[in-house]
Amino acid sequence: MLFVIHAMDKKDAIQTRAKHYRDHRIHLDDSGKYKVHIVTAGPVVADDGETPIGSLFIVEAHDRKAVNAFTDSDPYKKNGVWDQIEVHAYNRKRG
Repeated sequence: MLFVIHAMDKKDAIQTRAKHYRDHRIHLDDSGKYKVHIVTAGPVVADDGETPIGSLFIVEAHDRKAVNAFTDSDPYKKNGVWDQIEVHAYNRKRG
């Protein structure tokens, strides 16, 4: 089943995000240990097209419990980068 994870950063979290970027990337590389496959992932950016202000993932997992475990263990969540996180089941119709 596919899920969309949409996480928006706390205001002024850019330095905290940068500090934990490497650990966040390692976490993404280790998604299999949570039984989550990342279909696509990347930063949500400000209108300047460059400044990260959040994260968006489409992942494949057996259930929401696996997605929640993956999201809850992300260094961005654990270190207070993300302010709001939404997880939704997703039905791909195209692409």
